[in-house]
Amino acid sequence: MKSLAFTLLLTLAAATAAVQAPEYSIQAIRFANSPGDSVADMVVGAPKHEKIDSIYAFWLIRGAGRNILFDTGFHRGRWFEEWTIKDYLRPDEAVRLAGVNPDEVTDVVISHAHWDHMGGIDLFPKATVWIQQEEFRYYTGEAWQPDGDHGGIDPDDVRELVRINTEGRLRLVGGDDQEIFPGIRAYTGARHTYASQYLRVEGNPAFVLASDNVYLYRNLTAHSASATFSEADHAANVAAQGRMIELAGSPDRIVPGHDALQFQRFPTDGRIARIR
Repeated sequence: MKSLAFTLLLTLAAATAAVQAPEYSIQAIRFANSPGDSVADMVVGAPKHEKIDSIYAFWLIRGAGRNILFDTGFHRGRWFEEWTIKDYLRPDEAVRLAGVNPDEVTDVVISHAHWDHMGGIDLFPKATVWIQQEEFRYYTGEAWQPDGDHGGIDPDDVRELVRINTEGRLRLVGGDDQEIFPGIRAYTGARHTYASQYLRVEGNPAFVLASDNVYLYRNLTAHSASATFSEADHAANVAAQGRMIELAGSPDRIVPGHDALQFQRFPTDGRIARIR
């Protein structure tokens, strides 16, 4: 009887939590195009000669009085010299297309510290910024030592991250499977950077926003890893993709980081795709 009562209590608690979880809307915002990218740089095992036109995007999650950005894009000039970037709109202007002013963004969740995902944190001056604790620790410290690895990390972004921390606007996420907002959980394990993270947004249905933990839908269909620090991480990335499918309930409800197909699979108006 005690076991039955405990089971019923857990079921009731889960049902209550499901009722209380906000119903968030999710929009993908494309702020630039990246033509002629090598598929092999994004999908392990793809033919080296194959090219794809990918995109730069971030994602807007709205609900429960919050305007949450998952990633922030970039705007620093050096990256325009190193990469082919077309049809660019600065992220703080791009978010206005979705009806949100930059100072109305309440929260920014950073998937990882690469220049094209963390490079716009200074454009949203009132937002609280969320990042994995180990990602923050490594890229504000050890990464810049002689034996560290800071490839793809902009030092100006790191300085901005430290400044935001001194202002009291930074929140450190303590590892895997952490609820950072009601109905939104952060997960780790893909190792695109030192401690990258992705999000599961509850709802009917649930979605996983993968960022660069899944570059393209093709990673999922081919069961191939995204680019990671080393070959030793490839198997872990494939395993993480399997977990994402379980969390989302379907591979069709995983949103990759750079795939232009998300702007074809979901209703799209200009630069905005309505995922849910």
